[in-house]
Amino acid sequence: MAAVVEPPGSLALTIPAVANMMRRWNYREGWGLGARGQGIVAPIKATERCPKAGIGHGEEPYDNGLAAPPPPRKPSPEDQKWHEWQKLSRALLLEQECCDKIISALRDMRHGGGDSAETANALAVMVRSKKVFFQRKRKPGTWKAALPPSVTRYVVDHVITPAMAVDAGEWEPSWDPGCRHWLRPLIPIIGHLPRSLYGVVESKIANRGYGVVSPWKEYLDPTLWDVFSRRHVVPKLARLVRELRVTPPKQVDSSFRTVMLWAPLARAEDVVSMLEAELFFDKWKGVLRHWLLAARPPLAEATAWCNGWKNLFAPELLADESVLKHLEEGLAMVDRAAAL
Repeated sequence: MAAVVEPPGSLALTIPAVANMMRRWNYREGWGLGARGQGIVAPIKATERCPKAGIGHGEEPYDNGLAAPPPPRKPSPEDQKWHEWQKLSRALLLEQECCDKIISALRDMRHGGGDSAETANALAVMVRSKKVFFQRKRKPGTWKAALPPSVTRYVVDHVITPAMAVDAGEWEPSWDPGCRHWLRPLIPIIGHLPRSLYGVVESKIANRGYGVVSPWKEYLDPTLWDVFSRRHVVPKLARLVRELRVTPPKQVDSSFRTVMLWAPLARAEDVVSMLEAELFFDKWKGVLRHWLLAARPPLAEATAWCNGWKNLFAPELLADESVLKHLEEGLAMVDRAAAL
């Protein structure tokens, strides 16, 4: 027997208590609600939602050209331990590679006629230092700390720096952007590029891309890196910001993403000062104001646009109070426009 389907507006569709109340109010089945039956007949259908979802959950995001990549998955404790172990392992292996490279260079000096007492002593010390690598629970830096300071100075000044001067002059960044073959293996003993070679390196990387420039934040002494970033990185970002076109409701010019990619290479205060000097925030708020007045976008769309820009900023810049103030002023403009 087929199931009976009640028509819309039937009191059989509700509970007895509600049905009795509706009859007392002179409701007639099949009629709409209201004094003259002009209201809806069929009940409003409920939409199932995620119990923990907020307003706007499940809505399609606005195609405003500001979508940020999804945040990285928070690593589990096991993943964190694995990454820490990998980092430690790489550091320890780099020390062994450094030691082997120095021993090879000292032996070449002896065979090439540079068999001085200092060279022989340095070679003997380096060979003995390899015993450190067999220690259990060795930490990075243990090998260098075990070397006599006089031997370290001799190796750096008379073995590494002269050879590195030749390597730096012959280095082609596009072939070896990470300096894997001449600089990185020796970082455990020299710490940073010798200051005397800064000029050579600067001339080779000043106009290069991010992949070539970014490793040098680690390779250069911090004071020299600050000099480089202020001379080359910040002006590059200033040119991009100066030429940037802000175009709501959809951002087409993606150069601000490039600015934020490079931003962590410079001091946050230098980048903020550059943004202020180039009147970026004035331009951004001016365009936003014109859009709000001319197009009168929905509140949700304008808010998503402002938040999209905020999500583009590097965390180091969002930690600056003046940057947050400018971005919050944009959201306040949206709220005021919606209240008109």
